[in-house]
Amino acid sequence: MPGRPNPLPAALAFAVFTTDEARRAGVTRVRLRASDLRSMGRGLWARTDRTLTEREIVSAYCRRDPAVFAVGLTAARLWKFPLPGAFGDEVIAAQGHTHRVNDRAVHRPRGDSVDNRVHLGTRSARRRESALVRWSALDLEPVSLDGSPPVLLTTRSRTLLDLSALLMPDDLVVIGDHLVRRPRPGLEGRAEPYATVEELIDESNRFTGRGAPKAEAAITQVRVSSDSPAETRLRLAFLRAGLPEPLLNVRASENGESGTSSIDLGEPDLHWPQWRVAVEHEGPSHLDAEQLPKDIARGERRQRAGWIEVRTTAKDLRYGCRSAIDRTRDALLRQGWSPS
Repeated sequence: MPGRPNPLPAALAFAVFTTDEARRAGVTRVRLRASDLRSMGRGLWARTDRTLTEREIVSAYCRRDPAVFAVGLTAARLWKFPLPGAFGDEVIAAQGHTHRVNDRAVHRPRGDSVDNRVHLGTRSARRRESALVRWSALDLEPVSLDGSPPVLLTTRSRTLLDLSALLMPDDLVVIGDHLVRRPRPGLEGRAEPYATVEELIDESNRFTGRGAPKAEAAITQVRVSSDSPAETRLRLAFLRAGLPEPLLNVRASENGESGTSSIDLGEPDLHWPQWRVAVEHEGPSHLDAEQLPKDIARGERRQRAGWIEVRTTAKDLRYGCRSAIDRTRDALLRQGWSPS
């Protein structure tokens, strides 16, 4: 019965490392075949006693070659963009798309399927692709991602534009809203947005990649104050349905009677002050034992002030937000709005 493998050198503390790194650390070929390691493909090894992430894979390639950086969906996941569905799933293994064309191995998926391998770029010639990694040749200056392990990747703005060939327009607006929204310093540890609308427009004007017209159109719909993907999707659905554009996460108030001080109605997710209608989307945080009583009290204040509060959930986002549109339109009509 084989014994436990000898500990790896401290220099190989990463969850994923290259064959060159192993050799420099004095690890033999025999040791690389031990049970606590597995091959990730040509020249790449993963430790089975560490958490494997897409960032660890990208870092190994960046350490091996300083000209390498993450792009596309891989960069978007590293930036923690709010990606739809399976696009947000990390890639930590070869995806099994390999097939043969003219007796040559081809790793790209057939047809219009999304290529969900790790996506890397290089400023030099395009590299040989594998079942784990796809490559793009891009003359770009990458940036460093904070934290560990170290990685290089495209800027947030450029990453958004690169996604325009893959994502639907609303998905691009969701990400754009995420980048430009005003952060809440007490909760997020930052005081500035990731980008400004002007920066996105400027980057878009220089972008000539696939999907450029779609990206340009999406950026015209980006707004600063949306706090979540659900709020963005509701706003876009309301506008498509012919409803007036709402204010987003702006404090609302009503003047008190007989000259008393104004009544604070909080910051609705979306609202129309001229018609006294507010929409609140109930995400998981609103079910918190402390938050729920606050939401109820706020709703009662609004009701006393003559407002209608429409509360939506994930179900209201289905079928193009049809339910949310119908309920909100009804509230606006009851409050005096007249479609033009």
